[in-house]
Amino acid sequence: MSWLIIADDLTGATDSGVAFARQGWATDAFWGESPPAQDAAVWAYDAATRYLDPATAAQRHRDAVLRWLTPGRFLYKKIDSTLRGQPAAEIAALGTVLREAQRADWAVCAPANPSMGRSTRGGRVFVRGEPLEATRTWQLEHSYASADLADIVASAGLRPVKLPLDCVRSGPALNEALGAAAGEAARRPGIVVICDAESDADLECIAAAAQGARAPGFFVGTAGLAQAIAANPAERSGRRVSLPPSRRGMLIVVGSLADVSRAAARRVAGRADVRSLLIEADDPHAGHEAGPALMRGQNVLALLDVDAVSPPAPRTEFVQAIAARLRPALQAMGGLIVTGGETAAVLLAECYVDGIRLLDEIEPGLALGMTRGEVEVPIVTKPGAFGDEGSLARCLDRMNELRRID
Repeated sequence: MSWLIIADDLTGATDSGVAFARQGWATDAFWGESPPAQDAAVWAYDAATRYLDPATAAQRHRDAVLRWLTPGRFLYKKIDSTLRGQPAAEIAALGTVLREAQRADWAVCAPANPSMGRSTRGGRVFVRGEPLEATRTWQLEHSYASADLADIVASAGLRPVKLPLDCVRSGPALNEALGAAAGEAARRPGIVVICDAESDADLECIAAAAQGARAPGFFVGTAGLAQAIAANPAERSGRRVSLPPSRRGMLIVVGSLADVSRAAARRVAGRADVRSLLIEADDPHAGHEAGPALMRGQNVLALLDVDAVSPPAPRTEFVQAIAARLRPALQAMGGLIVTGGETAAVLLAECYVDGIRLLDEIEPGLALGMTRGEVEVPIVTKPGAFGDEGSLARCLDRMNELRRID
C-alpha cells in the first residue's frame, strides 16, 4: 500500500505524514513543484491553501491529485482540526477529479484527534469538551458559520451522511452503514460519511471498516485518523531514529498567533542556553546576530513580531519578509524548530529546502524529520495550537540529545 496525503499547510502534512513514518513507512513531506522522493511509500503534500479563497484552494487540490495520485496510491485529505481554511471546497474538488477518473468518489470523514483533545459528536467538532465555536481559535479565525460538519460539506454541494457514536462502536452497524453509503455513492455523487469519534479506538474502528471490501474513494481527517490507518497494515519495517551530530545551535522560529505557541516561546526564552530575538519585518538589521550565534553553538529563538504589523500586512508577504531577514541564520543553523505551517514552508523555501523525510514525533503532532535540499538539518514542525507551554523546551532538549557529540 502507498498513500498520497494532501494538506492545506506544511504542519498538517507533517503531523499526518509522521503517523505513517512512526509505523515504519518511508514518508516524505513536500510542496511546490519539487517531486517527492520515489522511495517513499507515503507522500504528504502541502498544497498551501489555508489562506486562499475556495475556488483557488479547490483548483490547487485538483491539480495536486492529477499530478501526484499515481496508480495504486490511496488518497487522504488532511483537514485542520479546527476547520480553518477551505475544507469543503477542497473535499468537493477531490471527489470530482476521482469521479472523472472513474474511481470511487465518496469520502469517509472523521476529523477527531483525541490526543489533542479534538472529538466529534453529533457531527460537530469539540475541543477538550468545548464546542469549537466557543473557543478562542474559532474567534480568531474561522471560515464557516458553525462547526457542524454536515452544513459545512453541504455548502460545497456535497451530500453528508452522519454516523453517530453508537453506530461507530457497533461493528455490524458500522459495516452496514458504510456499505449503504457505497451503494448510494454509485447512484449519486458527492457522498461524505461524517463519523463521530471520541477515542483512538473509535478511529481504529472507522479505519478498519472503511478499508473493507467496499472502500471509499478517499479519507478525510486529521492526524488521528491517519494514525489509525497507518497502524492497520501487518507488514511494516521499524526505523531507529538517528540524527547527524552537530555543534551548531538550534534555530527556534515562532510564527504562530496561537496563545499556546506564544506561551511556549516565553518559556524557552527564559533558558540560559537560548538567545532571544524579536524579529520585525521592517527592521533591516533584524536577526543579523542570529547567524554568528548559531555558528558558535548558541541556540537562538526568533519570535516574529506579528503584533507590531500595522496596518495588518498580508500574512504571506509578512512571513516572506521575515524569512529574508533570517536567511543567514538558516544557512548557519544546526537544526530548526518552527511553529506554524506557513512560517515553516516560507523559511524552508528561503534556504532551498524542498522536502522533509519524516522520522518520528517528539510528542503528539510535533513531527521530527530531516530536510532535503541545499540545507540538510534536523527539523521539528509544530502546529501553532498544538502542545503546551513546555513543548518548545522539550523539543530543544530532544533535538540536542539526538545530535549530541560526545
